[in-house]
Amino acid sequence: MIKSLTKLLSISLVVLSSQTWADALMTKDQYADYSVLYQCADINFHNDLAKKEAELMRIEDSYGLTDDNFDAFDELITEYERDDVLLDTIRERTRTECSISSLASN
Repeated sequence: MIKSLTKLLSISLVVLSSQTWADALMTKDQYADYSVLYQCADINFHNDLAKKEAELMRIEDSYGLTDDNFDAFDELITEYERDDVLLDTIRERTRTECSISSLASN
C-alpha cells in the first residue's frame, strides 16, 4: 500500500514538474509570437534552405529552445495546439505579418 502510494506520488510530481517546466518555458503569447516568426521564416525562405535554417535557428535561440528543453517544448505545443482561438490568432497574424515581411524583403 505504502509502496504504491509512493509510486503514485512520484509519478504525480514528475507530471506536475513537467507541466510547470512547460508553463515556465513559454507563455501563450510568447508561443504565438514564436509560431508566427517560425511560419514566416518557412514562407519567406522556402526557396533558400540555408537562409531558412539559419533563421529558424536564430528564432529558436532567441526563445531559449535547446535540446535540453525540447521535451518540455513538445509538451507545451501539444497543450497550446488544443486552443482553437490561439491557433486562429496565429494563422491570422501569419497571414498579415508574413505578407508584410515578404514585401519588405523583396
